[in-house]
Amino acid sequence: MKPEKFSAGQNLITYGDEGTHYYILAKGSVKVIVYEPGTDAKDPELASKVKFTKEMPEGAGFGELALIYNDKRSATIEALEDCEAYTLDGLLFKKIIIESSMKKRTSHAGFLNSIKLFESLDKAQKLRLVDGLQTVKTEAGKFVF
Repeated sequence: MKPEKFSAGQNLITYGDEGTHYYILAKGSVKVIVYEPGTDAKDPELASKVKFTKEMPEGAGFGELALIYNDKRSATIEALEDCEAYTLDGLLFKKIIIESSMKKRTSHAGFLNSIKLFESLDKAQKLRLVDGLQTVKTEAGKFVF
């Protein structure tokens, strides 16, 4: 990751642009501006199409949606004050996400391999089953899937 500085009022991300980086805000705060669904990024009345805004503080991460879905930016992120963010190249971000997902899938599939009930399933069937697992917090405070 590399540090980048942004001045108050400067956009870190602009609605409708191609997603190329993931951001983690290290210093300062930003405003997220989300527009009405279907709003054209080039609409001259863009400012009147704001659906909602919210503030994000230091430590917030953003910019993943456009990277994960190979889509344009779904919001504008504007610096409310001078900010510093660490940026991660989008391709590297995707590689990390894919590797993490595969590691988790493999771990869960290994768990299913240890259960006699599932021994007749082939690898593809077990992986489909793994994809449906969810992590749940029990009343005792433990996490299970």
